[in-house]
Amino acid sequence: MKRLLPAIFISAILTGSAFASGEELYSRHCASCHHPERYGLNAPPLIPEYFGIKKDKELASIVANGLDATQMPGFKGTLSENEIKEIVAFIRTPAKMPTWGREEMLSTWELSMLEDDREAPYDLENFFMVVEGGTGKVHFMDGAGFDVLGSVKAGAVHGGPKFSPSLKDAYVVSRDGWITKYDIVNLREVGRLRAGISARNLAISSDGKRLAVATLLPEGLLIMDAFTMKPVKIFNEVGAVSAVYALKGSQRFVAALKDSPEVILVDEKTLETKRIATGQPMTDFFIEPQERYIIGTSRDGSEITVVDLKEGKAVKSMKSGVRMPHLASAAVWSQDGEVYAAFPHIGEPLVSVLKLYHWELVAQIKMKGSGFFARTHEYIPHIWVDTNTDTIQLIDKKTFKVVGEVTPQPGKKAMHIEFTKEGSFALVSIWEEDGAVVIYDSRSLKPVKTLPFKKPVGKYNATNKKF
Repeated sequence: MKRLLPAIFISAILTGSAFASGEELYSRHCASCHHPERYGLNAPPLIPEYFGIKKDKELASIVANGLDATQMPGFKGTLSENEIKEIVAFIRTPAKMPTWGREEMLSTWELSMLEDDREAPYDLENFFMVVEGGTGKVHFMDGAGFDVLGSVKAGAVHGGPKFSPSLKDAYVVSRDGWITKYDIVNLREVGRLRAGISARNLAISSDGKRLAVATLLPEGLLIMDAFTMKPVKIFNEVGAVSAVYALKGSQRFVAALKDSPEVILVDEKTLETKRIATGQPMTDFFIEPQERYIIGTSRDGSEITVVDLKEGKAVKSMKSGVRMPHLASAAVWSQDGEVYAAFPHIGEPLVSVLKLYHWELVAQIKMKGSGFFARTHEYIPHIWVDTNTDTIQLIDKKTFKVVGEVTPQPGKKAMHIEFTKEGSFALVSIWEEDGAVVIYDSRSLKPVKTLPFKKPVGKYNATNKKF
């Protein structure tokens, strides 16, 4: 953006017009909907944490042309191209840390529980929530016939929904900090609370009674009552939390810190905490099936660190590739008595395979492009990996070789694979405005159904999260 400023100043001088900063333009045209401090009012926050992977060009296009099916108007006829660039530059700057405590949270609280406790007319273990990025909706889908059962407005969802142990409730966190509870038997929203101005992800406790929410603005960790949707305890002193997950076996939450080389364990019931040094900030990590070890990396690094939660220390460090491995999307499986994890690298066309408990990198596989998700199922022979192209590539679990590929719609980006309960079908997203979810027979690799969606970000099935 710095390269653009001289040209903008010269243009302003030549035309004799006064130069208006991005902040002034924002205050005049955007603050009434997006909040004077960019925290969001009847429109979403305009802060870097909210934008995700959006580039300046895409943000400028939204300001210029607006967004379909929303209240966002286009400013193309009101603002010049340079003024739009200045607004984009301004909203890229860090926002002031807001005050957002229990009182502010409760001012947003809503709850409407249902008396009807009927059983679901579909298999909850084969139930999907499809997140549609282009509309901000979540669609409910039966995995038996792939019928869309209903939809709700959810905003810019970040991370997948978390399901209660009974599978009757699901919780979704949006980038602008809203935590929403859905009754997935009756297919409706039943509660919500704004946990912060911006949030990262959430986890649900082993007994389904508490939620842990990683908030970015303000920085901290919030514990909520999952039934009442009210705050229980706020950990502001921990700093920025990059991710939080639940350790079902030990009834603890594990939270990784964005800027500090440690993780925090929080007891689900007593909320007592314990800190463990990790050697590097764990901005991306996964938990192995036994839940004794977490395997993580930092956003700016390519070192993989293994932390033993039982011993309370880092026990292994490995170099992996050139660019950061995306460990949170690792596919985990068992083969011939051993356990493996495969994960892509962000910005590098590479998939690494790690042998768990030996902590050895046993393969690095060149791919068609730098993907984001690796997924598998215990009943299929392949790992399905997106490649940031129109092609999903398949890696054989035994040989660690690319043995096949599918191209759902040539020229359109294919991403995020999910499987049905028994692994018979794979669901692939076409991440385009005129996108779709394409369903494949996972053995014959033949497409069997296509459902149209606008930028379907992900499709989430509660029972397959362990694979």
